[in-house]
Amino acid sequence: MPLRRRRSAREDVGREAPPRLVLRFAVTTCIGLALAGAAILLVVRHFNTVQAERAATSEARVIASSALRGELRASDFERGLAPERRAALDELFEQHVLGPGVLVSMLFASDGTVTYSTDHRLIGTKAGELEHLAEARGGTIRGDVTTAPAPPTGDAPRKALRVHAPVAVPGGTGVVAILQDYAPIAQAAEAAFLPVAAIFEVVLLLLFAVLLPLLRRVTRRIQRQLDEIEHRALHDELTGLPNRALFRDRAQQAIAAARRDGGAATVLLLDVDRFREVNDTLGHEAGDALLLELGARLEAVLRESDTLARLGGDEFGILLPAAAAEEALRLAARVHEGIAEPVAVGEFPLDVSASVGVASFPEHGEDADALLQHADVAMYLAKDAHAGTAVYDVEQDTSDAARLALAGELRRAIEQGELVVHYQPKAELSTGRIVGVEALVRWEHPEHGLLPSGRFVPIAERTGLIRPLSLHVLGGAIAQCRAWRDDGLELDVAVNLTIPDLLDLELPDRIAALLDVHGLDPGRLELEITESSILADPFRVRQVLARLHEMGLRLAIDDFGTGYSSLAYLKRLPVQAIKIDRSFVSGMCGDPSDATIVRSTIDLGRNLGLAVVAEGVETLETWNALRGLGCSLAQGYLVGRPLPADELVAQLGATARSPGLHAARRGQAHAG
Repeated sequence: MPLRRRRSAREDVGREAPPRLVLRFAVTTCIGLALAGAAILLVVRHFNTVQAERAATSEARVIASSALRGELRASDFERGLAPERRAALDELFEQHVLGPGVLVSMLFASDGTVTYSTDHRLIGTKAGELEHLAEARGGTIRGDVTTAPAPPTGDAPRKALRVHAPVAVPGGTGVVAILQDYAPIAQAAEAAFLPVAAIFEVVLLLLFAVLLPLLRRVTRRIQRQLDEIEHRALHDELTGLPNRALFRDRAQQAIAAARRDGGAATVLLLDVDRFREVNDTLGHEAGDALLLELGARLEAVLRESDTLARLGGDEFGILLPAAAAEEALRLAARVHEGIAEPVAVGEFPLDVSASVGVASFPEHGEDADALLQHADVAMYLAKDAHAGTAVYDVEQDTSDAARLALAGELRRAIEQGELVVHYQPKAELSTGRIVGVEALVRWEHPEHGLLPSGRFVPIAERTGLIRPLSLHVLGGAIAQCRAWRDDGLELDVAVNLTIPDLLDLELPDRIAALLDVHGLDPGRLELEITESSILADPFRVRQVLARLHEMGLRLAIDDFGTGYSSLAYLKRLPVQAIKIDRSFVSGMCGDPSDATIVRSTIDLGRNLGLAVVAEGVETLETWNALRGLGCSLAQGYLVGRPLPADELVAQLGATARSPGLHAARRGQAHAG
């Protein structure tokens, strides 16, 4: 299950909760619906008002065409009505026109002058809407909203609907204007509008009631999904730990706090040793299980304020805020102790080790990227030196640019013969006789001097140049072995093979061609392979090794005891020798555990009929201890350092031709 998180991602710099998009959409939609509803209601209200006005206009038309038809004279539409006629018109309009809601009625002369009005104050005034009068004379009824004249009672003027209507009179057409109180018209419009508005509001409320729970559920679901997306963007999917992006962000925060307070902050990068072998041998599920267990163990040794992150693959990062390199080294020691116990992966208990690089602010970098880069450099220094932990040292920092430059120059170096082979002798422990050598490639770089294989062989493996490099070393070693035999030196030669070499099904044919060209007995060539190369692809490697064995070549397992599942493959592979790793041999005289491992390995090899070679023999005490245990061969600085072929022959002198000369004497002379 994912490891616990030390801090929420929301606690980091400038990070806000994901926006509630669905809720915003819902609110915006509701506001839009409300506005649309209001617009619709306004349209409905206007429609109802228009309908009410039309009804009032129709009523005025009826009055003009029926109640006044035949009652008016042509002279009524001329100026200067007699008092008697005015009184008759008052009675006529009182009976047939001035009904409920009619405020004023007027008759107009052709020039717009009011010839008669129920409000006598208006007689003789001019109409302001001459076009309306013209339309009415043409037979069109025109209504508009206006303000009626203030009544004689002193009440305030009222809003009115004024209708100009034609009236047929003998000899022509007159125009009558009827002003109706607008209040009843508005009331009629409201009476028709209110039910519609109520129904519409009920529909909107029901819609909100239905949508609100749905929108709330969708909002919560989207919120969870956004939280999950944010978590995945900032955390490792397998372990649940912060990933590189979140780790860098927190490192930047710690550096900012340290810069503000005048303190320190430290980054540790941890890389699991030989993790690829676990994946290649036991599968990626086993590798994942191992990473989960390591993550849990690492968390157990950290403080709550520290940050543990998985940066990718088998690489973990640890951030120690407000801590300097000295405290980081103490933590690194606890880390090594915490992961020292074997991890049970399936049926296999695996011994796990790690390399740790340390870089601190402000000594090793001013920002998070610099600390990460320098901690990475320190980690590889620790791995190369088998030191467990290393603090960044600018003097030992070979930058990426330098490594890239070496990669670009390596092909040229192979083609132009800059790669040379040095040979380190092996001696029989029982007799001291030099019986063979190991071929070790070196690069005579025109600018950097003599480079050891560790500086460029890994580059060759990553850039696809390892096969031509290996063939170059094989060809040189085979040619040199043949030349020694022609000179009377009986020396076997051993060459190291890498993983890409052993996965090459054409390797046996290439080696056979080289042996044939130089006329060398295959039994004089020994190929050294590591346990990790065996585990890369066991089936394919066994095919290649079986063919090499059938050709008569000798096979040896190099660095025996440092990898996984050694015994499981040892009995099934056609090997003739095993080489005890120097890390055990160099400490066997002072460490009982190393002595036990060396003794057990020698006994194992002897019982299986294998030759046992001890690497890293540098003292006479170690030589004598190995000889007492029955070890077959010794290799190390006591026997001889790696040298070019001509220098090696000069150093050996009579030793290679005199089997009785013991390396012990050479060791004593060397010590003197």
